Amino acid sequence: MSPFNRDLSIPPPNYLINLEEPNGIDIDGHLNVLAAIVEETSNPDNTRSIILQHILPTTIEYIDLVNSIYPVELIIAIPYSADSWTVEQLKNKGYDVVVPKDIDDMLNNSWKLVENKLKATQQPLIVQEVGGYFANWTVELGKYPHFKGIVEDTANGLWRYQAAERERPLAVPVISMADTPLKHVEDALIGDACVYSLEKVMRSQMSAILAGLRCGVVGWGHIGKSVAAAFAGRHATVSIYDINPIVDMLAYAKGYFPLPLAQLLSESDIVMGCSGRRSIRVADLDDLKNGIILCSASSKDIEFDLKGFAEVCDIEDIQIEESGKCSIQKYTVRASKKYFYVLKHGTPINFLDRPLQGAILDCTCSELFMCMKELASKSHQPGIISLTDNLQIAVAKKWLKTYLDIFNTITAEKDKVFFFPDSWDWE
Repeated sequence: MSPFNRDLSIPPPNYLINLEEPNGIDIDGHLNVLAAIVEETSNPDNTRSIILQHILPTTIEYIDLVNSIYPVELIIAIPYSADSWTVEQLKNKGYDVVVPKDIDDMLNNSWKLVENKLKATQQPLIVQEVGGYFANWTVELGKYPHFKGIVEDTANGLWRYQAAERERPLAVPVISMADTPLKHVEDALIGDACVYSLEKVMRSQMSAILAGLRCGVVGWGHIGKSVAAAFAGRHATVSIYDINPIVDMLAYAKGYFPLPLAQLLSESDIVMGCSGRRSIRVADLDDLKNGIILCSASSKDIEFDLKGFAEVCDIEDIQIEESGKCSIQKYTVRASKKYFYVLKHGTPINFLDRPLQGAILDCTCSELFMCMKELASKSHQPGIISLTDNLQIAVAKKWLKTYLDIFNTITAEKDKVFFFPDSWDWE
């Protein structure tokens, strides 16, 4: 029988029953999954926490929820993304907030702030950070027996810990979520956030749009893939470059024509660095198309050798960074008079806006908290550790029930997805 002719005297099947209308989008963007996980968490030994994070309006609820279980002793704000209003709000709530003067200050001195807290109390302490700022200082922090370890969020941060580990063994446990399936959910959307922010800058400050421009993507990893897709979705012509030849082959199979780096730089109107490494050096300046725009989707200011550029270029501030405006600097190579533009001092352009929102932000924050919970509740050997599959699956199951109503019904509770991975072999 067609559903349009169904006998209304017969009750509908369970999966059609909706006793309460779906709420749609939560326009306040609350971290509902994280709140549910926090509700289930205890802290019997009174473990404290330090958070090194991007301090944005969307960070406040995350910090408050973490603080409700693992009292936050200190917040270290990443300077290029620190929102001044949010910093003041957190201070008004009673948090100790430090904003280092620049990235070098963070890399060299953040560990001392943690050590000061370790000296001040014998209570257990964990650190949640973004970017690998403590990678070279684990021996110093590992001297304190009540320091339980570090949670690290990003690929760039993971690489820093791996590089440090090659020099000498890490002295504390480091739980990384950089290469987990849950983190890849976020990565798939970061690229669009970067291109969104770039497009806003171009429309409002450069009298231009992306449609019809040649856009190059350097680094075709998880974020590079989403940047390329976002450029293509805005009707730009997209080319990619990756140092890994296998990745170039995959990009070709996906319709993103790979080019040698020199050719990509000479033909592109815009290049977005997504490699998480130094992608454009002084040696590459001769290859740049005149007037090219350089911007980054990677942590810190790692993509472009700005210090090296400054030695051979004259720099003009076209737009200083201020509220609602992106900094734009014009670099002119003294020898050739070729010029190019750098946006936001080469730091991630998506932090001009709120890069993550709503359900996906909730997923990322929930995974971060699960990593903190793992460190706080169990003893781990020093070294790099990945969040286990079963903990990621637990987050995903809560997320499905919270954000997709069809998974939050009596019938759906019996679905094999909620018994995974055991249900994999069900017959």
